Amino acid sequence: MKKLTKAMAALAAAALSLGALAGCGSKNDDTLVMGTNAAFPPFEYTTTNGIVGEFDGIDVAIAQKIAEKAGKTLEISDMEFDGLIAAVSTGKVDMAVAGMTVNEERLKEVDFSDPYYAATQVIIVAEDNNDITCADDLKNGKKVGVVLSYTGDTIVTDTIKVDEANIQRANRALDIVQDVKNGKLDAVVVDSYTGIALAEKNGLKVIEDPDVFDTEEYAIAVRKGNKELLDTINATLKEMKDAGEIDKLTEKYGDVTE
Repeated sequence: MKKLTKAMAALAAAALSLGALAGCGSKNDDTLVMGTNAAFPPFEYTTTNGIVGEFDGIDVAIAQKIAEKAGKTLEISDMEFDGLIAAVSTGKVDMAVAGMTVNEERLKEVDFSDPYYAATQVIIVAEDNNDITCADDLKNGKKVGVVLSYTGDTIVTDTIKVDEANIQRANRALDIVQDVKNGKLDAVVVDSYTGIALAEKNGLKVIEDPDVFDTEEYAIAVRKGNKELLDTINATLKEMKDAGEIDKLTEKYGDVTE
């Protein structure tokens, strides 16, 4: 009889445990978690009064619309950019919305939405710098800054093949652009929207090189096979693009550089 009682107690405890887990799951079902690196204005950045807590920017506004369409509350997880793909693929976050470019390596790990913004890379140098006029000049012993794991990092490392000793990687575009202004770096390679805005604010010069810097498209990453969320994201993006809302967001946040 005692053995039976113990077995029944164990089963009851297990049932309670499963019920608690189910409760946690249903709570999470009400939340959509966006992974981002909130140091990429105007797409994502922190401020005193953001759209979601301290977070604001074009991507945050888009993610908020997606959450609304899904009937969920948006939650934001701020992390280093190079950890976002892993966070999506392991389910730590539901989606990565971070000015992220679609490429073959990332497509092996996650699925991407339709694109919502087209950009390219630019070179930022001091106004009086006449030594750098194209991407190829960066190989000539120049100290070049990039944002870790961004497209600029890949291009500077693998395409232009700048000597590794001359590459400085940072987690924020703002920091390395300041290093150009202060003379610590000769140049920075960064996404065009952010780069142009930061250059204008800091009195720096923008150099374009379409022969090396192709047009790239930003999209939203989700866990492979998460078709339900992907369909919701794509439907939201289509509605926003058709209504001109993404263009309006670009205008609204155009002056944000930090």
